[in-house]
Amino acid sequence: MKQFLSVNEVAELLSVNPMTIYKWCKSGKLPHYTIGGSVIRFDSEQLAKHIEGGNKK
Repeated sequence: MKQFLSVNEVAELLSVNPMTIYKWCKSGKLPHYTIGGSVIRFDSEQLAKHIEGGNKK
């Protein structure tokens, strides 16, 4: 089963402010899912691949 992370969890993992995560999502820098129009979640596997690929920032 897939594990999904919240904005706060991803911010903690990447050592950045949660607002930075929202900005990165808005600009397309982080792969994410929007649920119900306002809730953002991240597929942990997809996020790990993205970061490993050198796309953290």
